[in-house]
Amino acid sequence: MADPQSSNVKVIQPHDPAVDRRVIYECNFSVDQSVVPEFAAYLRQHMREIVELDGGKLFDRATLCIAEHEGQHDGDRYHLCARYRARSRFRLQEYFDKAGDRLRRDMLEKWAGRFEVQRRILVIDSVIEAGGESMAIEA
Repeated sequence: MADPQSSNVKVIQPHDPAVDRRVIYECNFSVDQSVVPEFAAYLRQHMREIVELDGGKLFDRATLCIAEHEGQHDGDRYHLCARYRARSRFRLQEYFDKAGDRLRRDMLEKWAGRFEVQRRILVIDSVIEAGGESMAIEA
């Protein structure tokens, strides 16, 4: 955690709306090479659907990345990382409760056996920007 005593560090208290914006839901996909173009196109549309759920009240952004793995050669697999920025941890839970199972099931039915996914939730501790102020989230 950033030192609140250092210069240019803004300490954010728990339950501050700024803290709630700092939740990322990450899905790491390992996809069969034979279906990558179709899967990636599907995933982009899937991500748009998630971001637009409930009029955009659950998530404000999604980013799709190609994951590179140094020193690993996995010739028959392609790795993608989908990151969703939830408006709060509460809103992420709303997604899980209302739409998560249905959307996961849809993906599994369409692409069964051709991808694997690992999911995790990231709560950002600090944000450091070049030339800007840093933020530390106080526990």
